[in-house]
Amino acid sequence: MSYRPLLLAWLLIGIPCAALAKTPGDAPFVGERSAVDVALLLDTSNSMDGLIHQAKTQLWTIVRQFAKAERDGKTPLLRVALFEYGNTHLPATEGYIRQVVPLTDDLDELSEALFRLQTQGGDEYCGQAIQEALKRLDWSAEPNAYQAIFIAGNEPFTQ
Repeated sequence: MSYRPLLLAWLLIGIPCAALAKTPGDAPFVGERSAVDVALLLDTSNSMDGLIHQAKTQLWTIVRQFAKAERDGKTPLLRVALFEYGNTHLPATEGYIRQVVPLTDDLDELSEALFRLQTQGGDEYCGQAIQEALKRLDWSAEPNAYQAIFIAGNEPFTQ
């Protein structure tokens, strides 16, 4: 079972470069630099005990790739949000999901929050975590904004 986060992270790392590539027919971007909004969702249930450090490291690698990406010679306006889910210290009424950091360009704050997260509990609902990220975040309204959610966990979406 420990191969899932590695495989998931490996598949996701390839997305940033391809996603920022300009394709014919793109609507003109309104801003001076491309907007990139990314939501990171991390399973902090006990089933991640042996995998949590690796998952955090892989998510941070994704953020670093976006921060270094360029489009038309310019780095994007990158904002990243962080959610944790599956931790029984979180309110059951909110599906054991917590928005740790809203969309921000402060990557230092994001890094500190990400690497502080600890495992506890065991009620994780991947689909609900994705739905909450879609609903709660103030996603960019720019016409060509790249918006992505990266989720790191080891439970199936059918749980």
